[in-house]
Amino acid sequence: MEDRRRRKAVKLMDKEFCVTSCCSRNIHGGKTWEEVKHIAHGARNTTISLAKQVGLPQLVVVKYAAIDDSDTLQRQSEVHSKFQGCPYILRCYGDEYCTAKDNGRIIYNVLFEHASGGNLADLIKTSRGGAGGLPESDVKSFTKSILLGLDCIHNKGYAHLDIKPKNILLVPDLSKKRKRGASASAAFDAKIADFWIAKSSKQILAELRWEDRWCLEGTRVYVARGYCRA
Repeated sequence: MEDRRRRKAVKLMDKEFCVTSCCSRNIHGGKTWEEVKHIAHGARNTTISLAKQVGLPQLVVVKYAAIDDSDTLQRQSEVHSKFQGCPYILRCYGDEYCTAKDNGRIIYNVLFEHASGGNLADLIKTSRGGAGGLPESDVKSFTKSILLGLDCIHNKGYAHLDIKPKNILLVPDLSKKRKRGASASAAFDAKIADFWIAKSSKQILAELRWEDRWCLEGTRVYVARGYCRA
């Protein structure tokens, strides 16, 4: 973490806003994408946009924030990079610094795989003509992917802490052939995303050791069990 801060400081002093590679694929240059569509304002002063990489046809999702508000986003990118190569976790393509055209502010960007199938929460609501629920075959497939993704996260010594349908994104798998009678969602892979509050097991144990109270984190309705102790 200290090395990352030092690299950022050097970049700011030299005004060289090139890519800091945190992932399996490097992106070269300054601002490497063009906004196609604004998606939402995310948590912690971030903006989320659908974008097209310069010179490439594929779409990506970009999360970005002003450098002064980017600590949490940078931490998310750093944690996310621990799981590169796991097919059950949303891919991160890299991060970069650039300057905003309108006010000259330094912006921190993180580029992610585009999940064109949306999230699992929306799919559950709209499935079966709006009646809700998923076919059993989809439940089995998605559950398997989520469990394998969690296994990867835990084997790296981390806990996600906010697993819920909204944080499970659906990415098309071109290798899957849709079988006759299968649901449209059968052609998608479920991948874990949003590592905003993920922590290492060492950090969790340290907090339990030194804090008087241990309280729930994440989204309460999806926490299987938790308590606060006085």
